[in-house]
Amino acid sequence: MARVFLSTWGQSDNIGDSILRRGLLRTFHGIDDARVHVHVGRKLMPDTNDERYLTALQLRGDEVVHDTAIGWFSRYATSALTGRTLMVMPAGELVLPERAGRFWGWWTAICALLSRPRGGTTVQVGAGVRMSSDTAVTAPPMERYARRKMSLVAWRDPRTAAAFGVGDVAPDWAFGEGPDPLREGLGTPAGERTILAVTTRGNRDPLDENKIRLLRDIAKSRGLRIQVYSQVRRDREAMEKLAWVLHPGTEPLLFGEESHAEWEKKVRALHRESAIVASDRIHALIVGATEGAVPLAVSSGSTEKALRTLKPGGFDLPADQPAAINNYLDTMLGDATSVSRRIVTARTHLDQLRNTLRSFVGGRPVSDPGTAEPLPYEFRHAAAS
Repeated sequence: MARVFLSTWGQSDNIGDSILRRGLLRTFHGIDDARVHVHVGRKLMPDTNDERYLTALQLRGDEVVHDTAIGWFSRYATSALTGRTLMVMPAGELVLPERAGRFWGWWTAICALLSRPRGGTTVQVGAGVRMSSDTAVTAPPMERYARRKMSLVAWRDPRTAAAFGVGDVAPDWAFGEGPDPLREGLGTPAGERTILAVTTRGNRDPLDENKIRLLRDIAKSRGLRIQVYSQVRRDREAMEKLAWVLHPGTEPLLFGEESHAEWEKKVRALHRESAIVASDRIHALIVGATEGAVPLAVSSGSTEKALRTLKPGGFDLPADQPAAINNYLDTMLGDATSVSRRIVTARTHLDQLRNTLRSFVGGRPVSDPGTAEPLPYEFRHAAAS
C-alpha cells in the first residue's frame, strides 16, 4: 500500500487557508490501495487549527489524522524507510529568511531524499514565497537543491519559480474550489450584478482618500452597492472602520465564531451577487472569481502579491492607476464569459496537475474536464525545468 503525507495546517482565522488546502487534499481522495496521512495541527503548533477550521477541509474519515507535526513526521520517516511513500510539501505561503544559516533547508532536503530508496518521492505544489518588494529573491542553496531532488515542483506564481530556479507554475489550489463553471455555471454574469464587495488586510494602514474615492467612483458609475466584509477574523475591527467610511449605516459582514465551512458558505453567497470583489487578500479575489465576480486588487500597500498570484489563473490584474483599472473593469464586465472562461482554463491546469500527482501513487485520473481546452504544456520532472 502506498502512503501519502500532507499537511492542511494554516491560519486558524483565515478561510482562504482552509480552502486552498482542501483543494490539495482532494487530489488524493479515492485512490485505491493508498492511505493518506494528514497533519491537521490541532496540537503543539504556533496557531492550532480547531474543529472550526477542520470543517472546511472535507475530511472523509478514511485518512489517518495526526494532531501534531512531530507525530506526523515521525510516521513519515518510518513509512519512507519501509514502503512506497509520497511526501507532499506544504501549499500556501512560504517565508524565507533574510539571512539563511548553514543548516537552513536541511529539513526540506531530508524530506526530498528520505523516501527515494523505497520507490517513493516528494513533490511541492501550490506554494508561493512571501516577498516584501519587487526586488528579486533567491532561495537558500539547500532549499534549491531539495527542489531539484523532487519529482514534481509547481509554484503558484512565476516570481517564486524564479527564486528557486526550478519548477513549473500552476494556479493556486483555491481556483479549483467552488461551483463547476461547466456543469453548474457561475450564476448571473458579473456585468448584471449589483454589489461591489470589499475586504482588505487589517494589519495594513487604512485605505487612503484616493482609494476610497476610487471605490466610490467604481460603484457609482456602475450602479453597484458597496458591501464590506471580512475573510479573516482578525480583520474585523479594521473592516468595521472601513464600512463606516464606505457605507455608514450599513453593517459589514464580519467573520465571528462561525466555522470555516459556515463562513465560506456566507462569503460565497455574497460573491455570487457581486460584480466585483476588491481586496488585497489573494483568496478573497480567487474565491470571488470562482463565484463569477471580477477580481480587483486594491490596497493601502503593495498589490504585488495579488497580481502575481492571480496571473497563473488567467487574471491579468491592473496596478493602482485608475485609468488602467477602469479599462480592465469595462473589458471584464462587458464580456459575459470573461470570468468563467478563465476559471475553466485554471481548473483544466489543476486537473492535469492532479492527474500527475495521482500517478505517483497509482491513482486513477480525475474526471474528464469536459469541453475545456487542452493544456499548452505538461508538468515536468523538477530536474528538467
